[in-house]
Amino acid sequence: MRICTYNVYGLNGYPQEESQPLLGRPGTAGHTDHYVKVFNELSCDILALQEGVAVQAMQGIARQLGMHLATLPSPLNWPGHVLTRYPVVESRVFSHMVPGEETPPFSRTAGAALVQVGDTAVWVVDVHLHPGDVALRQVEGDILWKTLGVLMAVTDNVVVLGDFNSEVDEKVHQQLKEIGFCNVMETVGGGVQATMDTVGIKPHYIDHIYLSPRLKPYLKGAAVIRDEGFRHDGPQAGGVWVHSDHLPVVAELDLGEKAQKQFI
Repeated sequence: MRICTYNVYGLNGYPQEESQPLLGRPGTAGHTDHYVKVFNELSCDILALQEGVAVQAMQGIARQLGMHLATLPSPLNWPGHVLTRYPVVESRVFSHMVPGEETPPFSRTAGAALVQVGDTAVWVVDVHLHPGDVALRQVEGDILWKTLGVLMAVTDNVVVLGDFNSEVDEKVHQQLKEIGFCNVMETVGGGVQATMDTVGIKPHYIDHIYLSPRLKPYLKGAAVIRDEGFRHDGPQAGGVWVHSDHLPVVAELDLGEKAQKQFI
């Protein structure tokens, strides 16, 4: 099983001034074809996106990929999506508008899709934490921690992934580790790597995948994808653009026949 998290920058391409004349708007044929090719290159069984697009445009991409889709709306303007080769049993949303509150927790997006893998189910929890407010990220982390207790009463096969907008020393990461979740890059990927590293800007180590204790034994590999088209460490030449301002993170789980039997 290959799992990926990817902040796709609204599927705008990066930088936009170079990408837009060629890429076009989400939902148009050329735009859809481009991101179908991008996601096919990632070759993931489960692909969680942040900073997505309107559901109609994403449905067009999902149809061409032949994948199931769960969309996690945003209280503001950054929906999440889970594309999966496995059937989606249900989805839940944890980011909601609150009257009179300018910036609600998980103002970007947060939610979970329950996917059916063979005879068992796996929660895919897709989060996008606040980029600038550390105190608000702590609130979001507390919500996530409480929510995981509810989800794990259904199944303890859980993947938490997304744009945490924080490095692994912040509270949200420590809370996950305290209940036995592992960061895939720390565990088998040679250490956490930058996923935003544009020249002239401080590298950001902010996109992460965590696995619950139940899934950890099946983790075999992890990497940040830096293939052509995904790189953005420039310098950006005129007419050159990449798929997003973030890089994808992938995790490989070995659910072979023997492991699948144990997994179930």
